[in-house]
Amino acid sequence: MRPKNLLCLLILLEATSAWACQKDTVRLFYNINQRELSPRHKITLDSLGKFMSDTATIKIWGFADYLGRRDSNLTLSKARAATVRNYLLSQHNSNSSIVTDGKGQVGAASKNLSPLGEPLNRRVDIIITKPAPKIKVAAVPVHITEPIKIKEEPIPAKRGDDSVYARINDLPKLNVGDSVSFKELTFLPGRHFLRQAAIHYMVALKDCLKANPNLKIEIQGHICCQYDNKDGLDFDTKKNNLSLTRAKYIYDYLLDEGITADRLRYKGLGSKEPKVYPELSAYDQDQNRRVVIVLLGK
Repeated sequence: MRPKNLLCLLILLEATSAWACQKDTVRLFYNINQRELSPRHKITLDSLGKFMSDTATIKIWGFADYLGRRDSNLTLSKARAATVRNYLLSQHNSNSSIVTDGKGQVGAASKNLSPLGEPLNRRVDIIITKPAPKIKVAAVPVHITEPIKIKEEPIPAKRGDDSVYARINDLPKLNVGDSVSFKELTFLPGRHFLRQAAIHYMVALKDCLKANPNLKIEIQGHICCQYDNKDGLDFDTKKNNLSLTRAKYIYDYLLDEGITADRLRYKGLGSKEPKVYPELSAYDQDQNRRVVIVLLGK
């Protein structure tokens, strides 16, 4: 490789490392005029302690619904955000940069105003951005290779005891049109690449399809933390197509493993079909951040 081309590649890798951060959002929901933390809120915030001991940027945005006066709602939203920040700092040693603000009321322009307000707008958003590890580049010639394929790892011996394997192996028993949800097919935050812990489930899905050559499936991707019926931002494509690219990631893997394209379809449904609504906890968000397999033929 020419020195000039190598220099360009090194610059590109450094820029990619700086941009490819991990990002996720946790939401806390409130009753009317509530600003103090509930026991459920505190459980959720305690689970964020692992982020507080590492370098991260945490943005805490407070919101209120349209009930009451606009100036009072702005004060309420700021108080909600400040209370969350104070609790996090009181419970965890922090190397994080924490920014808070109140955004005031949301939804006042809606045509369908309810005297009970809008529960989804009485909330605090906690947006955590954690830098990805820096890429170390050795001073040797760089060669572009094919993308790394999923490496098949040993399947746990007690796979029959695992509900995920049971659901995968039950695919042939479903009726055409039935679906099964796999929230265990977890992805890196904001990206369409699987976490290492989920890879052996992909291998099991491939094995099931090979053992049942008449099965045809559709892979559907879903996201959490939005209520606008739109898709989320994929940090890799820089487009709002996160659920689509996650479904396609599984589709491409199965193609690479010899499952023919006429047996597979994929689509991204974004936030259109939440399993849990509204999301009132981090657990609820995990339920919506999922992949669904629909049986198309057998």
